[in-house]
Amino acid sequence: MSNILHYSPSELIELYPQVKKIGWTAMKIGTMFRCGMFVGYLSGKENKAMILEESFIKTMRFVSEVNKDRNIIDF
Repeated sequence: MSNILHYSPSELIELYPQVKKIGWTAMKIGTMFRCGMFVGYLSGKENKAMILEESFIKTMRFVSEVNKDRNIIDF
């Protein structure tokens, strides 16, 4: 069984800096999480988004495919 990894939006940007190319920031990723685009949970008192890495990757791939179809950008 693989490890289930959750990361904060800032950590995800550090792990996947290519998302900056499409204008994703930690704040945008947090907003997208609150809109239901990622799987995860809100942690403790800080109300900090903790996003499942697999969910983030799937969304990144989806956006990449849409952008390819629109001839915009590829990761």
